[in-house]
Amino acid sequence: MFQVTTLDLENIPKTEDGKINYKEDFFGKESNLTVSGQLEAELAALALSKVYTFGPTFRAENSNTSRHLAEFWMIEPEVAFNDINDNMDLAEDMLKFVIQYALNNCMDDLLFLSKRLQEEEKNKKADERSMELIEKLKFVLENSFERVTYTEAIDILRNSKPNKKKKFDYIIEGWGADLQSEHERYLVEKHFKKPVILTDYPIDIKAFYMKQNDDGKTVRAMDVLFPQIGEIIGGSQREENYDKLSKRMAEMDIPEESMWWFLETRKFGTVPHSGFGLGFERLMLFVTGMGNIRDVIPFPRTPLNLEF
Repeated sequence: MFQVTTLDLENIPKTEDGKINYKEDFFGKESNLTVSGQLEAELAALALSKVYTFGPTFRAENSNTSRHLAEFWMIEPEVAFNDINDNMDLAEDMLKFVIQYALNNCMDDLLFLSKRLQEEEKNKKADERSMELIEKLKFVLENSFERVTYTEAIDILRNSKPNKKKKFDYIIEGWGADLQSEHERYLVEKHFKKPVILTDYPIDIKAFYMKQNDDGKTVRAMDVLFPQIGEIIGGSQREENYDKLSKRMAEMDIPEESMWWFLETRKFGTVPHSGFGLGFERLMLFVTGMGNIRDVIPFPRTPLNLEF
């Protein structure tokens, strides 16, 4: 999270016990920029059934790669009465719809971008080149997304040749590992040869609000994986059980006093609901075939770079 403050950092006001006096700050208390509009969208979905948000989001994660930004735009649908299976259906339908739209309406642009990509990569070895752009888009459209549990994926990766021969930068030792882009791409490009949706992740590597499965070890999370870029969508069915949600927040040291309004939506009864986030720039990166996410946003802001 990015902290938001108007305090004079050269002369920070303090309370009697020596702590920072946030009552003199802009909002009168400690505040941060959000990584998502999801929690608020959940409330709206419970009133209106189907909603989405689209706005800038911020991540303080120090990932200075060709696929990460510190500030980006995210499309986040949230739907009441949807379970994890409905959520996966919605994600697959949405991605196929927008890609088909691009093919139907922007073919001249896509052909230009495809030619640019081929020219850029002509000196690379054949096995290092990207999939041709139109072919890559049709790869998504013409295949049903493979739905695989995290546990199944770990078994596949652990027994894969790149893992056994230590070709992965991050070797998969066993259950509980957080998957990296190289693992996600292996599943899509080498093993299944189609887009993949991973589900049922370990509870310890996912957010507090995701619905817990009966096994006590996993949650109903889902990540949609694409060729070349790995994860393009992340989402889940949300935990609607008040006691489970409250307990999980305590385990993760999330203060109830700042999240009271979110807990209130469960306290007096709620309904199953689900949603996901689609990074707009990562979608643009995929559709255009550009090599760096900084090329598909007007003013890129990344770790160590806040020029604009």
